[in-house]
Amino acid sequence: MVADEKLMLLGMLAFQRDTLRWKCSGLTPSQLAYQHAPSELSLGGLLKHLAVVEAAWVNLTFAGGIESPSWKSQHEGESEGWTFRTAGADSPERLFTWLDESQRVTELVVSKASTLDALSQDTPYDEPCSLRWILLHLVQEYGRHLGHADLIREAIDGTVGI
Repeated sequence: MVADEKLMLLGMLAFQRDTLRWKCSGLTPSQLAYQHAPSELSLGGLLKHLAVVEAAWVNLTFAGGIESPSWKSQHEGESEGWTFRTAGADSPERLFTWLDESQRVTELVVSKASTLDALSQDTPYDEPCSLRWILLHLVQEYGRHLGHADLIREAIDGTVGI
């Protein structure tokens, strides 16, 4: 409840990730691939999407690619929305591994950053963005998709909470 800004942002992001893991835990591959009509979203798709979004912003955009994400070869040639369309073919272990990988690299990058005002190496909107903006964007992205995860999980087995 009391920490510096960097630790608070990482704490909020960790809470969002943990909530996503909880929403997706204990499910079979077919349950992770379940799509609640009329949407094409699935819990597996959300796991993959958020792992990719986090790695893309922190590892690739901000840090310039300190590691090659293990999903990167799957992305080549794919169009927007590929994470949602392709997640059904990925095992639960792979999906959770990608999320863990993204988290580990984010923690490393943020720990090495001298300040949250540090600017990205890549310029996604024709100008660099700060690490602060990226972390806030990730908290927002996870939060928005956790609402989707709540509804999908409830439709699968009635589990609600957090």
